[in-house]
Amino acid sequence: MATAKIGSPLYILREECAKDLMQVLEKISELGYDGVEFLGFFGNKPADIKNKLDSCGLTAVGDHVAFDEFANNTNKVIDEHKEIGCKYITIGAPPVLDDKAFEIFERIGEAMILSGMKLLYHNHAEELREKTLEKIFDSTKNLYCELDLGWISIGGADPVYYLEKYKDRCPVVHFKDYMPDKTNNAGFIFRPTGYGIMPNAELYALSLTCDPQPEWYVMDHDCAYDRDNYFDLKISLEYFRNLMTVVK
Repeated sequence: MATAKIGSPLYILREECAKDLMQVLEKISELGYDGVEFLGFFGNKPADIKNKLDSCGLTAVGDHVAFDEFANNTNKVIDEHKEIGCKYITIGAPPVLDDKAFEIFERIGEAMILSGMKLLYHNHAEELREKTLEKIFDSTKNLYCELDLGWISIGGADPVYYLEKYKDRCPVVHFKDYMPDKTNNAGFIFRPTGYGIMPNAELYALSLTCDPQPEWYVMDHDCAYDRDNYFDLKISLEYFRNLMTVVK
């Protein structure tokens, strides 16, 4: 397969995006990322976003869309994201995880496949603590995994297990890093990728056994605290590029 690409999330830059999404895209391009994973369009038109992506040499990895919005406006959501070049769209968690939710996952997933795209589900820690992540994927066939390895670990589960179990459904993988912190109410603090406790080298090597191998790795990072957000994204990218060179 072609060499996998590295994407930047926009969640850590959500405040900057609300002020000037186009400027954020320029800065991400300057850092050297291959693409971005959106968090909505922040009032910008898809055509304008596509023009900016092209001028910056960036690819739209995907976007995160709320469950109800996607369910109620499926064709509109798909058409807008095709316009900016997305191959993937990540659907939010349903209000209630029941048979109706699974039917909606399958309906949207089928529409995505017919449009040449794939529907993803991105986990947080809750799905591991509540033991619902396997139920979501085992109850669907048109829903692909966007495993967030850091959130799996924070949720008390083993990322290796999920990478191995769903190795045929992982086109996009999120690498999130963290450190335990007993002074923090959450019990942890975020770190740039490669600067926490996650066994990133082991997990990256394991991801290469997926079939097909992931197309995108996203340096998912929620908070830089007193550091500059772009600095954290920069050193995450540098770390992971080096890791990809060393681990084959």
